[in-house]
Amino acid sequence: MASVLRERMRDDMELAGLAEGTRDVYVWKAAAYARHFRRPPGRMGREEVRSFLLHLVRERKLAESTVLVYAAAIRFLYAVTLGRPEVMEGIRLPRPKRRAPEVPTREEVRRILDAAHSEFHRTMLLASYAAGLRRMEVTALRVEDIDSASNLLHVRKGKGDKPRMTVLGPALLGELRAHWRRHRPPHGWLFPARGAASRCFEDRPMPRDAASKAFSMAAKRAGISRRLTHHGLRHGFATHLLEDGVDIRTIQVLLGHMCLETTAQYAHVATRLIQQTPSPLELLDTGS
Repeated sequence: MASVLRERMRDDMELAGLAEGTRDVYVWKAAAYARHFRRPPGRMGREEVRSFLLHLVRERKLAESTVLVYAAAIRFLYAVTLGRPEVMEGIRLPRPKRRAPEVPTREEVRRILDAAHSEFHRTMLLASYAAGLRRMEVTALRVEDIDSASNLLHVRKGKGDKPRMTVLGPALLGELRAHWRRHRPPHGWLFPARGAASRCFEDRPMPRDAASKAFSMAAKRAGISRRLTHHGLRHGFATHLLEDGVDIRTIQVLLGHMCLETTAQYAHVATRLIQQTPSPLELLDTGS
């Protein structure tokens, strides 16, 4: 895909309010579509899109969720950037299936934190769990985001570049203060990137892949064999709060979910809360 078309697509996505990470993924997927046929997308249409998506399913055997991301990128390319929304008409795609998230137990969270490669990585992982942060959110934290007077942590750019506030408990505040005293990273980033050739901090946040790698290494060192990811710490935050009796609408605000249905998925995995919930029959006087 030509560089001019890439930049135009990026500009269109920025105007549409898509997050930077989403823009990167969509451009990469759209470029893969163009490379597959070795032709400019503007010279192709519905049959090529259909053939490419079938190739992803049949030959590459990609997961359904991954194919849907490719389709979303191509749909944006044609509908918005190229002004040809009719290209995707008639191409039926499966509705995404919502799966119960993989949630670490409290004990697994403790083991992962204890097994972190360094104090720096431990504090980053701890903040992710303690405040329910995504990778992009925890790595982008700055000193001014810590509102100790109000016990709040400011997330300046959440998913979709939407700001929000989340909880800042005394334990997390103490850990962040100790982290700052130990490292005093310049430029205001709490978790800055390190230079490839030195241990010096750079004026940019830690890459998200580095956060994922830090989690994976800690989980492996902790002897956890089941498939967990860094995002599992956010799942644990929500599920454990729900188990502790925190109202689901409060959790929705803390997570920054627009739709309560998204937050409600955690009710499916908060088994302890379900087990402790009495049936209304227990309080009904049936006369028996």
